[in-house]
Amino acid sequence: MQTETLDITERGFVGVQDSPLVVRACRNSQSPALRVALVVEAAGGGVAVHIADMVRGCRAHGDVAIHLIVPTGARFDGTVIDKDVLAQCDTIHRLPMRRSVGSADTVAFARLFKCLNRIKPNIVHSHSSKAGALARLCIGPWKHVYTPHAVYTLNPYLPSAQRRFYGLIESFLGRFRTDRVIAVSVDEAHHLRQVLRIPADRVETIFNGVPATALLPPVMTRATLGLPLESVIVGFVGRLDYQKGVDRIVRVAQELLERGVDNVVFAIIGPGDFAACSGLGEGSIPANVRVLGPIAEARRYFSAFDIFALPSRYEGFPYVVLETMAAGVPIVSTRVSGAAELIGAELIGSVVQNDDDTTLFSDAIVALAQDPMMRERMSLNCRRAAERFSTAAMVERTVDLYKRLIMETH
Repeated sequence: MQTETLDITERGFVGVQDSPLVVRACRNSQSPALRVALVVEAAGGGVAVHIADMVRGCRAHGDVAIHLIVPTGARFDGTVIDKDVLAQCDTIHRLPMRRSVGSADTVAFARLFKCLNRIKPNIVHSHSSKAGALARLCIGPWKHVYTPHAVYTLNPYLPSAQRRFYGLIESFLGRFRTDRVIAVSVDEAHHLRQVLRIPADRVETIFNGVPATALLPPVMTRATLGLPLESVIVGFVGRLDYQKGVDRIVRVAQELLERGVDNVVFAIIGPGDFAACSGLGEGSIPANVRVLGPIAEARRYFSAFDIFALPSRYEGFPYVVLETMAAGVPIVSTRVSGAAELIGAELIGSVVQNDDDTTLFSDAIVALAQDPMMRERMSLNCRRAAERFSTAAMVERTVDLYKRLIMETH
């Protein structure tokens, strides 16, 4: 396998700069049976976790070569896709992909197309909408797999003109430029087939999975985060933005104070501008809210939570729900794809109407906060269910899909 090489160490590398540079990790000289290019533009949050898990899993698989194509700049989260993950890739390529649609996309497309022709993969697996569009427009001998991670048209707040525009793009690419679309939830699969009219035989449902995580001791975790030991802690972990419903969780906190519920504290973890997305000024954060900012390996701190809140406006299948379930923490969620079906099926929490009226969300939080026996039952259900949603199962099903697609060409 011919590739450019930079600062190679055994099974590792020194660094990756913001340029379309290739870094190659040392591998066995025998060429693997399957070459996969993972293309991702939004390399952060749950997508970054998914990519990191896929890289590790494919490396463990043994017969898969991984070529990782990621964005330059802040859209790449090096705390999740870290040096250990990158060291397990055969090559890493940094391209100037941007989230917004514009003239810069032509440059990104040209560089991506050149990159793929140099890699010569069997499978191009793109993740999220921008990378999915750019990669699937690159015509070549490879098979195209696309994982939306919450297809954009699931957003119930999308203006009708944008819904039609993005729906047409997703429908066209799904029908004519994709060999398989991977849905991460049953709801998303239904949307892809019934709303976007992508042929049923091109949609495959593969649930996300989570690895076993060593949780920190609860007392230590609360002390580290500055959370009171005697309170019921409601956790929120995610990007601080409109989609994730940060403004909703703030209203719930305010409602609990107005009801006189003073033993519940909300811990908010994640990157972003809290003041902007919550609608609050810096000095008006409710007394029962702690804004903790981004925390590396946040899932290790889930032991601090008694309840987890997911007030999202739309989702595909949020990783944070699986991480919460693995930690044994009951969940209160809005009715969004993936989360609602899992919570209802496994009896691991409460699902309320997906509405900006947060009264029902507040009611569900209070009910769980005041019933430790119910929380304990749901916690046991969480741990039982988590055994069926492993990273190993997710990787195995995805690699099996790759191999089936390759067989179709023979």
